[in-house]
Amino acid sequence: MDKMDKHIDTLKEEVERHIGKKPNVHGDFTRLSEVLYHKHKELISPTTLKRLWGYFKHESPAPQTRTLNTLSAFVGYKDYQDFCDYQDAQNSYSSEFVKHGSQQCYLMKDGEKIKISWYPQRTLILRHEGDGDLFTVVSSQNSKLEPGMKLHCETFTMNEMLLLRNVKGGTLTESCDYICGKIGGIEFEMLKQNATE
Repeated sequence: MDKMDKHIDTLKEEVERHIGKKPNVHGDFTRLSEVLYHKHKELISPTTLKRLWGYFKHESPAPQTRTLNTLSAFVGYKDYQDFCDYQDAQNSYSSEFVKHGSQQCYLMKDGEKIKISWYPQRTLILRHEGDGDLFTVVSSQNSKLEPGMKLHCETFTMNEMLLLRNVKGGTLTESCDYICGKIGGIEFEMLKQNATE
């Protein structure tokens, strides 16, 4: 396997990690196509994605640069060249540094708010309660979480799935965990102190 094939295989593995599975049926490729368009406004057809993942056994993948650039951006790189440069700089393909922005919750101040969004069109605003990793839901759009619920979170990382632990309150009869961004991860932004969202 040459270096280019290795890079493409590694890129596909990164995409699979971000969506939480290896696409292998038509619906998987359709959903991935929709997520790519939603996040990057680039239309990569399900057929193109199927070809890249070897869904058509009689065809060998010859992906266009635009497809590779979009998939690289999806997993947190500027473009495919940036992805390849990063892979070349590593001594091993079995380890990875996270290049995405992250926010450590223990560094947040009491009352600070963070806005989290993920596919498809879900948004949360959380307020830090000044106790390490404790947050209160301030507002929720298209998610199952409700304003006033309490939860715990250690780190928010761009383009990665987010686990909210020990969610309590609202209509829940017992505490549970909640996952945001199973497809494509989350995006977040710190809100100014006077933000009323």
